[in-house]
Amino acid sequence: MQYSERPPHAELANYVRCIWTFDASPDDGSAGVQRVVPDGCPEIILHYGQHCHEVNASGKLERQPRFLFAGQLSQPLLLQPSLQAGMIGVRLQPAGARIFLGMSMRDTPNARLDLTQVWAQDGGNVIDAVRTACNNHARVQIIERFLRRKITYQRVVPDRAVAHGVALLQRHAGKITVDDIADQCELSSRQLERRFLNEVGFPPRLLASIFRFRRVFDLVEQSNLGVLTAIDAGYFDQPHMIRDFKRFSGQTPHAFLNALQGFGSAMIGGDVANER
Repeated sequence: MQYSERPPHAELANYVRCIWTFDASPDDGSAGVQRVVPDGCPEIILHYGQHCHEVNASGKLERQPRFLFAGQLSQPLLLQPSLQAGMIGVRLQPAGARIFLGMSMRDTPNARLDLTQVWAQDGGNVIDAVRTACNNHARVQIIERFLRRKITYQRVVPDRAVAHGVALLQRHAGKITVDDIADQCELSSRQLERRFLNEVGFPPRLLASIFRFRRVFDLVEQSNLGVLTAIDAGYFDQPHMIRDFKRFSGQTPHAFLNALQGFGSAMIGGDVANER
């Protein structure tokens, strides 16, 4: 199994956090159901190998589109990589999707959109180019060129107030209020929430909770999952952290971390080596 992340082209950096690739083979043990948890970032994903499947609300496996937009997660996603998976993903900034899709993010949380329907022929062309590329470096370049053209074509004006609010939440999640952010942006709290829903898909309080939850993974290697980790991450106490883990992962912290494997581990920077 190989997972790697690369920083985006400079022209994409305001909207893209990183570009990743994931490859698996039938004998590497990575094809079981994996638990992917919220991180505050939507994704654009293209399967150049076999399609992955996800567990739907009925508990059945449902094949993902070849080229998809994965909206913000507010709950765990149970994903089953294929036996011969090949994926390239664009991890967007929390408010980075609208610049490429040209649409409000309000209805996209926990949704998967088929990008061949959103982008029509353009989507089909990029699928063909990525699937016939000789290696992952070439695939990344194809995706980057495509997204750079989309920025020019869509001509969407980013919401600077939301971008500033997201940056504050990333730095101070759990330690700054929505009212404080609204004041800094010279907006009412309701105005700020409406603009967050349009740009991010989530209200600021929910995004703050997800950032705080994800901060635990940056701290867990420095200490155990005790009260100090919880407080350093922005929680009131350890039970507060455990409640968020159950909310966003469906498991307790220890159960979730002990079960991490394969693709799910890579998505939180786990034991799979990242090539940066």
